[in-house]
Amino acid sequence: MSARDLERAYRIALWKDDPWTPEGRERYRGALRAFKKLLEHPWLKELVGREEVSVVDIGAGRGIGGVALAKVLTERGLRIRLVMVDVRRDAVRDSLRFAEEEGVAAEAYEMDALKVHTLGKFDLALMYGAILPHFDAWQFPRLLASTTAALREGGVVIIEEMDRIHYIFRAGYKDFIVENPKPEEVSFSVHSGYDPVKGTYKRTYIRARTWESVTVPLVFRSISCIASTLWLFVEDVDLVRQAMENLYFVLGRRPRRALKPEDLENNPALLRKTMA
Repeated sequence: MSARDLERAYRIALWKDDPWTPEGRERYRGALRAFKKLLEHPWLKELVGREEVSVVDIGAGRGIGGVALAKVLTERGLRIRLVMVDVRRDAVRDSLRFAEEEGVAAEAYEMDALKVHTLGKFDLALMYGAILPHFDAWQFPRLLASTTAALREGGVVIIEEMDRIHYIFRAGYKDFIVENPKPEEVSFSVHSGYDPVKGTYKRTYIRARTWESVTVPLVFRSISCIASTLWLFVEDVDLVRQAMENLYFVLGRRPRRALKPEDLENNPALLRKTMA
């Protein structure tokens, strides 16, 4: 989907990526707490002894995850290079503003996450928040190929995600969901289709006051699916359960570099037929 439609979806549904709202500020505080605990993991402890650590925040949105991780690392005495990437122009602009307000030096680029390997090599590659649902079943391996190609030899991938399949299995898939109940900003989403080739569930997000709408394709994955797919691109994978139920950090290290981003650039026949 286009960057413009994605931005509209965030605006209509009021997903919590805005650090200047009470909900976004609380999410930022939660990220600070989560990263402080995560830095106790042995793979990340290895980084603390260094003078400088480079971080690329992929699908950074307005910077909540990347800025929080940079702040926590800075508190450990490290010098940080933070690069944030997002396809939404407004989000890129806001992420730089938020980083500056939090005293974090940062760069930000408006670009496709599948091209993040073109930015160079990093110690940490972060995906924080509801990023993965925006990548279909064919884009997901390409995303991991690009991400791991952007890692230095001792680098670590950090993916924050919930077990969406388990959640949906227990709660049931809802054809109608109230996304934002605030009287002045009521919005809801409805199921509007399924693509079996890409594995995407299409949901249409609607703002009640103006009837503005946008349809977003989403993919729901289990934590085991995310971890096992990541394992194809790195030699070692680990899982850290967060305080909130059903929320995890999936970690990967030692990139295999056997499958490169350019190896996945040409679509297979199945996709070529559906896109024709």
